Amino acid sequence: MAQDFLSFVNQIKSERPDEFVSVSGEIDPAHAITATVVKTEHETKKRPVFIFEKVKGTNFKVMTNIHASRHRLAMSMGVAPREMQKKFLYAMENPIPPKEVNTGLCKEVILTGNEVDMMALPQVVHHGDDGGAYITAAISFAKDPITGIYNCAYNRLMITGRNTTSIHLTLGKHLWEFHQTATAQGKPLQVAFAIGVHPAIALGALSIGSVDEDETHIMGAILEEPLEMVRCETIDVSVPAQAELIIEAEISPVKTVEEGPFGEFTGYSLGARDREVVEVKAITHRKDAYFYDMNVGHLDHMLLSTIPMEANLFRAVRSMVPSVKAVRVPSPFTCFVSIEQRLKGQGKNAIMSVFGADLYIKRVVVVDHDVDVFDDRQVNWALATRSQPDRDLVLIKNARGSDLDPSTAGDDGFTSKWGIDATAKPLLKEFTPRHKFSEGVWDSIDVKSIIR
Repeated sequence: MAQDFLSFVNQIKSERPDEFVSVSGEIDPAHAITATVVKTEHETKKRPVFIFEKVKGTNFKVMTNIHASRHRLAMSMGVAPREMQKKFLYAMENPIPPKEVNTGLCKEVILTGNEVDMMALPQVVHHGDDGGAYITAAISFAKDPITGIYNCAYNRLMITGRNTTSIHLTLGKHLWEFHQTATAQGKPLQVAFAIGVHPAIALGALSIGSVDEDETHIMGAILEEPLEMVRCETIDVSVPAQAELIIEAEISPVKTVEEGPFGEFTGYSLGARDREVVEVKAITHRKDAYFYDMNVGHLDHMLLSTIPMEANLFRAVRSMVPSVKAVRVPSPFTCFVSIEQRLKGQGKNAIMSVFGADLYIKRVVVVDHDVDVFDDRQVNWALATRSQPDRDLVLIKNARGSDLDPSTAGDDGFTSKWGIDATAKPLLKEFTPRHKFSEGVWDSIDVKSIIR
């Protein structure tokens, strides 16, 4: 499978040309790029890939919205949309280590020292209350200071100067742990950020697992071949060789700067807080590189992150309840699970599995296998008719959750979590039967001949 960004872009242009919109007129990166994408979806229900050919204040063209379609993400994995979770689970369980190469597209232009200028990049301001220009599609590549195992993640960067940004390190996550370790050693944490990568690489970066699971190996498994990585110019970190753009940097062990506000995936603009400082050492990129921007809180962001999250949660629940049928993450901090409950109590076991597998989840609903978790109406029906709050509610107080949850204001992610076991009690086969039709009557009705 081709590993570069433009090969996948050209595949979409060839197979689904109606899903591209090229904007030739000059556009202001402050608000207008995000607003164009969001308004187009609101008014047309379409989610095309946008290319902004002329962006005010920069020589880079901006591309966005490539991940806002399940079909496009499935294309990047080489499977049908309904096979994405299966492919991702296989990749998690059958990792392929990367291979080092001597050079790649990301090395066509190399800028170091005084040549580094973050202000030359598109200064995209995403929402009206944002505290400044943000880089939202930067995938971090960093090594555990002790084990050398890579961690990859999306981390928002607020541009604060020619060679500095802030970084949001999610409390308790792996990159935060790496930084804590480096800080204890009195050292900065070396990190590189890749912008503009094949969506298979982006999906792999969002894999959620143990700290000793290397996301670069999962990227290779999704690609079905080793990820090609090349050594950075100024730090001891390797990055995807075919990326559009790389930022080489160090996260200071001591410096902080006020960051924010920023409109996050929750749909809220979270206020300014002190965050760690990133000191940029080099920028390398492909000639005529596209700068990829992600619309945080909209489908370009939400769909991309949901697929790895659902696969990880399915794996976690399966370890406790082997008869799990489906897992869905329908909205922030929320998980729906369908199981074929064969023993009393498995519904609550599934709830605990989810909480143990994902820091962000704070609401879980577990239903029987006859309920479609991809249909909100059916999930609500199960909640209403198969659960009793005094019997089926699981409440966990004083737990660590997301520091981006606005309902924990002042507590920085210290939260309560709850789950509902909305499975039939004691078991579905012993519960009040649902309405049904005889197979003969159901199969005999030809709806297409009736409604034309």
